[in-house]
Amino acid sequence: MIDLARLKARLAVSGRISVSGVPQGLDAMLLPEIARAIGPRVLVHVAVDDQRLAVLADQLAFFAPQLDVVRFPAWDCLPYDRVSPVADIISRRLATLSRLTQAITSIKVSSLFATRSMSWAK
Repeated sequence: MIDLARLKARLAVSGRISVSGVPQGLDAMLLPEIARAIGPRVLVHVAVDDQRLAVLADQLAFFAPQLDVVRFPAWDCLPYDRVSPVADIISRRLATLSRLTQAITSIKVSSLFATRSMSWAK
């Protein structure tokens, strides 16, 4: 399907690896291949916005139904806003952070706005 020959050397190195410039649509086909290549390491994909995040999660469910896709939603309010976040978003964010501690092969998808307020575990 997708030739990972050029990425194999980079994927074999331990530590963080950044892959960018993949066109929309092709990323949903490439992410499962990368997940298979890296094994039990954590794979995080940061989408441009929540709409792209939802589309990517649906595409990943089609291309790789065996992989566990964990979504990290953005806050629905601004910092120091007088309105508290919706309880559903708080619970989904906490569930995602809890899942990060489990050693299962999965793809963590998030948006730029969601990742601004946290740092991923090393």
